[in-house]
Amino acid sequence: MRFRCYTPGITNNKSASNPGAICSFPWGKIMTHSIKSFWRLAFVSLIVAAGLVATATAQQTTSSMRVIVSDTDGSRVGNVGVRITHVPTGRSVTVTTNNAGVALSRGMAVGGPYEVEVSDTRYAADLLQNIYLVLDRTEVVPLSVRPVIEEVIVTAEAITEEVTVGIGRNFDRAKIDATPSIARDFVSTLATDPKILVDNSVARGPAVSIAGANFRFNNLTIDGVAQNDNFGLSKNASATQRTPISIDAIEALTVNVAPYDVTFGAFIGGNINIVTKSGTNEFEGSVFAFRTDDSFTGNESEGANLGIADFDEETYGFTFGGPIIRDKLFFFTNYEKFETTRPSNSQTIDNIVGVTQADVDRVINIFQTEYGFDPGTFDATDVDEDEKILVKLDWYINDEHRAVVSYQRADGDVLFDDFPDLAVLQSNRYDINEKLDAFSFHLFSN
Repeated sequence: MRFRCYTPGITNNKSASNPGAICSFPWGKIMTHSIKSFWRLAFVSLIVAAGLVATATAQQTTSSMRVIVSDTDGSRVGNVGVRITHVPTGRSVTVTTNNAGVALSRGMAVGGPYEVEVSDTRYAADLLQNIYLVLDRTEVVPLSVRPVIEEVIVTAEAITEEVTVGIGRNFDRAKIDATPSIARDFVSTLATDPKILVDNSVARGPAVSIAGANFRFNNLTIDGVAQNDNFGLSKNASATQRTPISIDAIEALTVNVAPYDVTFGAFIGGNINIVTKSGTNEFEGSVFAFRTDDSFTGNESEGANLGIADFDEETYGFTFGGPIIRDKLFFFTNYEKFETTRPSNSQTIDNIVGVTQADVDRVINIFQTEYGFDPGTFDATDVDEDEKILVKLDWYINDEHRAVVSYQRADGDVLFDDFPDLAVLQSNRYDINEKLDAFSFHLFSN
């Protein structure tokens, strides 16, 4: 720290011992230095805190590939370059085998197809194609190499196996497409696993029980963001009454029943992990629309009138994705809208035993005349809506770094009646409005 001193009337006198000198202390510089040090410390603390939070709440949204390189005699070969290419985006990464002949690549995009080939000019190998990666799994790919004698190009199908971290089940896009779903909900796909019970008879369901555990013990993540029913308002597998994500936007989903990987936590029942679709080098999209009403529903069962009142439902939307910069930056979007006009009661008044329309009218009249309260009518109708939006960007920064940003919204309302089999009036019902916004950012670096 320096004092700056001078004597009045004397030029360039900087001696601090001069009793006639006037000295100034640089408070402004000290304050500036302190503020800069404070912000540096705050920035470092923020980075450390963010790392701790990210570690505590991490969820797998990628896959891994382990390439085992051996020669024609079956011996492992070290220090061999292996190129792994993601065909839809044209992006490739080169990894080198260790002394055990193993090359590992982490943080890879789910799905495929991928191609694996040797990039070392000293060796030749078959081109392995049509390799698909499963969410939160390590794909083991054997690659046989031989010394280069002459140029021979051969293509072959890859023989792979999965490395899992406990009991669970994986559902890729092909399995999701092959499963009928009237409600367009991913729980229809989960129901194909015998370890998972999807109970559609539960009010505010369907309730999802994994390996016999209570449905409230499950954990749901979409693109790494937890979306659980923290308020206990529903009994299904998510934070919203209807599914928070369109089934057309899902690339893959995994159910972990008893994982032993330390990255899993915050659940006792099962972990449902969903990864959404990403754009590729090709512009691809879809448009869909579905409609149903009471005319598509039978009115009788074994001769008994079901008393189903008038209703109609409409669902429509689209998906669209492609490149912003080929081989570099990609986008994917999804929109879905659900609308329904339905009666407040699931049955007509004629199908409620012991109750007639005259009884209902008399009760309404008593409320209005004796108590001055209007309880509403029995045959009221309600309009429910539900809207889902997804926007996702994938940026392949270079061969070692990839970033993913996504925004998801679910906005809707549901009318509830806790006594659907009784002659309930409109004032007994209530509407639950829900809005969910989820943001995620992932940076994958090797």
